[in-house]
Amino acid sequence: MTIYHNICPADCFASCRLLTKVQNGRIVEIKGDPKDPYTGGKLCAKGYAQLEKVYSPERILQPLKQLEKGSGKWEVISWEKALREIATILVRIKEEYGDLLPVCLSKYLGTMGLQSKSVEAFFHSLGPVTTILGTPCEATGMDALNLNYGSYKKPPPEDMVNSRLILIWGANPAWTAIHQMASILDAQENGSQIVVIDPVFTATAARSDHYFQIRPGTDGHLALGIAKILVSEDLLDHEFLNNYTTGWPKYRDFLKKVDLDEVASLTGIPLPKIHKLAHLYGTAKPATIWIGIGVQRGLTGGQSVRAIDALAALTGNIGKAGGNVHYLSYDQILQAGDHAQYHTPYQKIHPSHRHLGLDWYTRLDSLDPPLKFLWVAGRNPVSQDPDSTAVKEALKEIETVVVADQFLTSTAQMADYFLPVSSPFEHEDVIISFWHYGVGMNEKAIPPLGESRSDFAIMNGLVNILHELKPGLSTFPSLENEGEWLESQLSLEAYDMLGISDYRELAKSYSRIKLPSVPWQDYQFPTSSRKYEFYSRTAENLGLPPLPNPSPQVSSSSSYPFRLLVVRSYATLNSQFYNLQLPRSLLKKPFLLIHPQVGRLINLREGDIVKIYNQMGEIEMYISFSLSIPQDLVVTWMGVVDRNGKEINSLVSFSETDLGEISFGSRGFAYNNCFVNLTRVG
Repeated sequence: MTIYHNICPADCFASCRLLTKVQNGRIVEIKGDPKDPYTGGKLCAKGYAQLEKVYSPERILQPLKQLEKGSGKWEVISWEKALREIATILVRIKEEYGDLLPVCLSKYLGTMGLQSKSVEAFFHSLGPVTTILGTPCEATGMDALNLNYGSYKKPPPEDMVNSRLILIWGANPAWTAIHQMASILDAQENGSQIVVIDPVFTATAARSDHYFQIRPGTDGHLALGIAKILVSEDLLDHEFLNNYTTGWPKYRDFLKKVDLDEVASLTGIPLPKIHKLAHLYGTAKPATIWIGIGVQRGLTGGQSVRAIDALAALTGNIGKAGGNVHYLSYDQILQAGDHAQYHTPYQKIHPSHRHLGLDWYTRLDSLDPPLKFLWVAGRNPVSQDPDSTAVKEALKEIETVVVADQFLTSTAQMADYFLPVSSPFEHEDVIISFWHYGVGMNEKAIPPLGESRSDFAIMNGLVNILHELKPGLSTFPSLENEGEWLESQLSLEAYDMLGISDYRELAKSYSRIKLPSVPWQDYQFPTSSRKYEFYSRTAENLGLPPLPNPSPQVSSSSSYPFRLLVVRSYATLNSQFYNLQLPRSLLKKPFLLIHPQVGRLINLREGDIVKIYNQMGEIEMYISFSLSIPQDLVVTWMGVVDRNGKEINSLVSFSETDLGEISFGSRGFAYNNCFVNLTRVG
């Protein structure tokens, strides 16, 4: 028996180090590495499902070609035939249009590995092409922090233990970041107060000292109310405000106009509780805020994040151990090679490329030249993007769609070609965590199952055929294997910061990109004023509100009285893992959480089937009662399908948030702006 060192490559906080036991060429056990300083060897449900994922009977291990998109009529073809046909299509498009602008790449973080960045590198090597920019996740919040600080930096996760108060706003780490939750509980044990603001009484809220139930989309208004109280009661850090910020007098004058009674009415939080919340945060030193992804999923989510972040500036909780704001940071990705940086907030947008936002599927009719070819990797837009029905129709309109994946996802079912990708245990890789900045090597534990190939091997095979058919069409580097690729994707500076000379040294030793343990402690902010900006000149120049100023949110109507929240579960990651037996057994039937009083009003019992509908369409789900949610909300899990296999996002219309273009080239999705009605089936 041999033990290999692996890293879970999921788009997740932990990037867990794994120990993989292999016997007779087969993985027999996957467990956490007890030497991992962040996880301590503990895994989540998804980690324990990795073994099932590798050997799942649903995993596709041969290239497929579909006779008609969505028909389910697939035929097995060889890699040679698949790649040659795809290469021939690319050559034909080049000859017909003179360039490859009709060719489009849609890729995101289905895997965090640097090896998969070869996909971006290949398309970048073709010259002018079309790329889809943006992210359905963090773009809005990243822009907000960019406007306030001029960049995005966060403390390392262990800094939370130095906090006297941890304010968790719109996040549920007890489900989605279990290793960080351990640190939070340690801080609580040492006397730190845990405060949770969330529309749902989550598992994290259940372990908190103080819980405040807020109406979705009103986070920014609550932050303004807290700020007004902090100012009126002088719970401020005047030295920081006077010396290291700009726009403070304008923000102070703006806060005078905030009506606290209106804030209480909008947020659903009584005014005495808002005062209590302001005192809790304003009197605890140091205090930190964790801004969750949920905050930025309203129409003015960006302004809400700016207003929440401003609380740290008002109280001087910036640049101090135990303070600051936890969101995300991409500083560590700057240590990767050029291609690995290509599709991050620091991406190098090629001036000759045509760039589409996340609304790409609504714009096909207006594109000149038209979109003829789409390659999808590390994404499942049918499941994850709003208006799943429209996304499917768009995929039907594109002449050639290629999906590289391990399973026939809802997006893959609309493809012409399916290319089977190897699992993380079947190729070498390097993973850089976006949360704790740890960097680890993923060893190849077993050969690729069936005919599956790594992303690099797929792109390398395709470019070799292109060189034969049309020499010079691609400038993709001529490399032998993933190892050579990985060597090119860590900069010399990264090696110095990691204290290594070869990426393979990362296999058996923990390393972390050496970033400051406390961000902003020098109070040097890369804004135009070189200070923290309450009043952002960048925002003003872009026609955006220069002060954090969230607008009123859309509310429910008599036709659609319930807001639908689609949240992350503890057992799946977006739409990943949902097809596996272990996660599905934990989630049981796809169900909708509703308040018991709602059930009584429409004569429902636990386990009944309801039709959930709005102007977009309808789906059917089993219901389950929960006192954890208010009566005007209904909640289900991201990535699930209804009892007929229909995607949840078929009910979510396309609407953008207010920010996202600065960092990612496209605004985020306002997922929480979805209202529905319910009726009993049968």
